[in-house]
Amino acid sequence: MKSNNEALIEFLNDVYRDSITMLLSNQEIKEIEEFYNKNYDKYISIEEFYALDKSVARKIKKVKSVRAEIERQFEIKKKLQAGTLCECVMAATIAYMYKLDSFADVFHTYIRELPANILYRLRDDNNKILCRYIYYNKEDLDTFLIQYGNPTRYDADLYINKRIVKLEFKDKVARAGEKETEYNDEGKLVYSEKFLLENSEYIPLIEQFNKENNIIDLVSNYEIKAEKDRKAILKAYFRNLGFEALVSLDDNSQLVVITEECIEPGNDKEILSLEGSEIRRTGKNSYNVFTPQLLLTSIEKIGGKLINGYVKIPVGKMTDRTRDGKVTGKKINHLFFVRIKNIKKEDGFYVFLLNDVKQIKPTLCVHMKIVLSREELIQFYREKIGKMFLKS
Repeated sequence: MKSNNEALIEFLNDVYRDSITMLLSNQEIKEIEEFYNKNYDKYISIEEFYALDKSVARKIKKVKSVRAEIERQFEIKKKLQAGTLCECVMAATIAYMYKLDSFADVFHTYIRELPANILYRLRDDNNKILCRYIYYNKEDLDTFLIQYGNPTRYDADLYINKRIVKLEFKDKVARAGEKETEYNDEGKLVYSEKFLLENSEYIPLIEQFNKENNIIDLVSNYEIKAEKDRKAILKAYFRNLGFEALVSLDDNSQLVVITEECIEPGNDKEILSLEGSEIRRTGKNSYNVFTPQLLLTSIEKIGGKLINGYVKIPVGKMTDRTRDGKVTGKKINHLFFVRIKNIKKEDGFYVFLLNDVKQIKPTLCVHMKIVLSREELIQFYREKIGKMFLKS
């Protein structure tokens, strides 16, 4: 523990001094997510949506940022982003803990009405506002919380008496440190100089994978078995995003906090389980084709032909790509697909432009679960921090 980080130590003290229960339990968050994603596209007005289940509606309205997320996504008729509500509830719970009773939804707030000392911290070098929500107390503007919504940075800045603690929010079982990487026509993972400079901890894992496998013939996700590789990725996750405290919850929906020291605690008892960490064959995002020869080989392998820029593949050789139970595309294999809107069916063949094919990259990620109880974490920090922790 960095002994000079007084704000972090104060935050740890504040979380572990008393039991801080989430404003909504993990079960309630899951209930809201399931209810919303099942019903958001069935109603025109938010009032009709809320009237469908008044119990769920009350839970949504209990946390202002949860309500804001629900109503914003409802307005544009999109599903909730995974993990967003959990992040909102954690941020709101910390705000409640510090008596930050003023709330600003940056999407619907006249920005100049915010306190000046908060306002100047909201913009990046290009004068762009990066955050979603702000919590503060009009009687004490030295303590406030800024919640972000950018996947390329950590989740929140907490200012305690003008000193900053950088926070990341994660569910009690979560994936962390996800990184995409490309591959060549032989299916071996490749990386750029930029990736090497920014993610050097991933390189031994990539090299080990390439000795044993290729992404083309991989029939399931590749398990990261070496504990040193798992821990290296998790350390990189802390350092690359730049946060100091990872906020999560225990089985009783009480806040817990871990720091980078928890990755290798230096005793016989592990704080985190990283079982299930893996290289996933396919990530969430799709791209223009970056291995053209591999694409042509994949098309030929299933009996397809390329004629004047168009691809023809027998109907029975392509499989469905689905989302939320709906067919959104057709797969050539697990690496290439075509969106359904770009495909025609002619005489037993699927026909589409070669340029309409999309390619998917694999992702490397750690699966993380806190296995120590809140009481055991308190004991860990008591030993690490010493007299400054939970002092009377």
